[in-house]
Amino acid sequence: IKSCTAFAVQADGTEITTIEGIAKNGGELHPLQQAFWDEHGLQCGYCTSGMIMAGIGVLEKNPNPTESEIRHSLEGNICRCTGYQNIVKAFQSASSSKEGGA
Repeated sequence: IKSCTAFAVQADGTEITTIEGIAKNGGELHPLQQAFWDEHGLQCGYCTSGMIMAGIGVLEKNPNPTESEIRHSLEGNICRCTGYQNIVKAFQSASSSKEGGA
């Protein structure tokens, strides 16, 4: 969920994963983090953590989304650089990764 639209008390008793918590032991990047790096989806960094966290949820539900599905899933995240093309490429790259993207 978006942290800006939820009260902390609503998360009581749940597990919370942040962008810092998705890397594997030893610091290996999550496949979507790596795809953002490889496909230059990072841009200025303002939207990156939200895009990646939302993307992990999208790829867990649908490991191979279409470009249209990817773009629709990103509607709630705003990129100030309007760099969505490389972000979409990162999603596509992660979705076709051997690890299934998520």
